[in-house]
Amino acid sequence: MIKKIAIIAEHHRGQIMPVTYELLTLAQKIQDTGLPEICFFILGDDIETLAETISRDTGYAVHGVHVPGLSHYNGALYKKILPALFIEKSFDYICAPNSTSGMDYVPALSIALGGSCITGVEDVIQKDGTTCFVRSMFGGKISARFAAKSTPVVLTLQPGALKAFSPDKKRKGLLKKSVRQIHDDKMIFTGTRPSPSEGSGLASAEVVVSGGRGIRESQNFKYIEMLAGLFPRSATGGSRPICDYKWITYGKQVGITGTTVSPKLYFACGISGAPQHIEGMKGAGFIVAINTDPDAPVFQIADVSIVEDLMEFIPLFVETFKKKRREEDERNDVGDPFLA
Repeated sequence: MIKKIAIIAEHHRGQIMPVTYELLTLAQKIQDTGLPEICFFILGDDIETLAETISRDTGYAVHGVHVPGLSHYNGALYKKILPALFIEKSFDYICAPNSTSGMDYVPALSIALGGSCITGVEDVIQKDGTTCFVRSMFGGKISARFAAKSTPVVLTLQPGALKAFSPDKKRKGLLKKSVRQIHDDKMIFTGTRPSPSEGSGLASAEVVVSGGRGIRESQNFKYIEMLAGLFPRSATGGSRPICDYKWITYGKQVGITGTTVSPKLYFACGISGAPQHIEGMKGAGFIVAINTDPDAPVFQIADVSIVEDLMEFIPLFVETFKKKRREEDERNDVGDPFLA
């Protein structure tokens, strides 16, 4: 049976976000056999060029919804427009990114349509004729499968979980444009400002030391800084949870929704290894993981795994490191022969 699948495109500052094309891969995996009936939806004030880009790159139909004044994401407007769109059209699946905006409007959309909602999807498995959606749970410690009981099924895809669809230049998708004259005074866009990077230089650092929930409280981030202080051209970072806790700023976040890093050496301290973090640091040349949980997923990609409390291990490691460095300096210090 041909499945009807809608994809809600995400764009920012005039650019289609990569997860939009990853959503197409998700849609094709849902169909399993044959070609699904896919239609992209893109909302905004000036989206004609973006709609044409998606149509040209994918070969699938694109419905551009022109909303005067919607130059930036507005959750109130999305929650009004999307349910009306999908009530008019019958879809089996509606796919959206597991982004800040997607996580805002998707639950409301699912409730409005009376369907199922599965978030943070990382893969699709067809089992005994049932489409199952795979996602991580409990900080990435287990991988669970979910099957929807009602339609439409509204999904969010974890960015980076699937390889982006390769453009099909042979096909040409249909373009449709509609206009929605709708306003909402409950939410007013006042401007944007970049997240403070604090001069961390995560993207260019040769050594990155990151902390996770295992540091337990904000004051213990000093251990992360202590370890980073051993290395020149180093930077400190962290996982999404400790940014949410406001222990560090989002400018220091390593992961899909933060900064993607590929240093020569990466320390994951007290980080369990959720997929969104792994995707942001798996390009590191050498990975050292420190965690009290021997089953932490991060150990699966680590070159060196240390099962220990980081608050005990790091001070001892730093002390030993400095001692060895002093001893080496003393051996290399032969003195000035002219002063002998």
